[in-house]
Amino acid sequence: MAWQRKTPFGYMIRDGLIQPHPDEADAVRYIFRQYQAGASLLAIAEDMTRQGIRYHSHTAEWNKNMVKRILENTKYIGAGGYPRLVPDEDFSAAQRLRTERNTYAPLSTDIRPIQGKAVCGLCGMKMIRGNRSHGLVHWKCQNPDCGQSISLNDEALTELVDAQLRGLALTPHLLTAPEPTQNEPDLDAIRLQNELTLALNRGSEGPEYIKTLALAVTAQRYGQLPDSTPAHDMEQLRARLEEGPADAGALAALMSVAVRAVRLTPDKNVELELVNGQIIAEKEAQSA
Repeated sequence: MAWQRKTPFGYMIRDGLIQPHPDEADAVRYIFRQYQAGASLLAIAEDMTRQGIRYHSHTAEWNKNMVKRILENTKYIGAGGYPRLVPDEDFSAAQRLRTERNTYAPLSTDIRPIQGKAVCGLCGMKMIRGNRSHGLVHWKCQNPDCGQSISLNDEALTELVDAQLRGLALTPHLLTAPEPTQNEPDLDAIRLQNELTLALNRGSEGPEYIKTLALAVTAQRYGQLPDSTPAHDMEQLRARLEEGPADAGALAALMSVAVRAVRLTPDKNVELELVNGQIIAEKEAQSA
């Protein structure tokens, strides 16, 4: 794009040579000072926008990614033959601070199944995995009337869930199938049935129309039948666990098939809520 910078922020080309840009070089030093003083990337970006010093010629707006790129750019300490703008100690200090302030908590493969089923141990509402602080990941209840917050690193949470699953795998008799539920007909099903009845009573409708209505009614009724899949899957899993020790695949199947929710409790423990409604706490999983 034509508006993209040809030289890094803080520099200009004069007489064929790369030289510090007076205003921009001062801004680079200011950014490093502000960051070391405790300002966030967003706060610095907003500050630069207010000052009117442009990163791009087409807009006065700054964002935190622009500030981040400046703090990471080794050209400001002389890399690649660029004139030095900041001392080594200021650049190194900024890198240490960036590492310390990094709150992004990458989502591991092991935590994904837990994240999808994590609920509050107090109210049962969904728990959302948030950012990391001091090595811990924050889980926040989405019920505003509850608001429970738990700080727990991913490794500890994974170990807690794994221990519960291993205890449950030793007691396959607890894996009873959930009762099948019969779905009540909805308004669309009732409307289609009434329309079919009226069409048959009138006797004036063509066969294709009657056939279409009959197929629609059949599809609606089929959708109301109890789903036997959960019960079948639970029986298969129970038989698998009764045959011998649970391997990683069996534990993953146990989590997928038998566990409806992972309840995070205020004491930083977990309970497993099974699809059959049972709640498996730590003592129950060990002694059942």
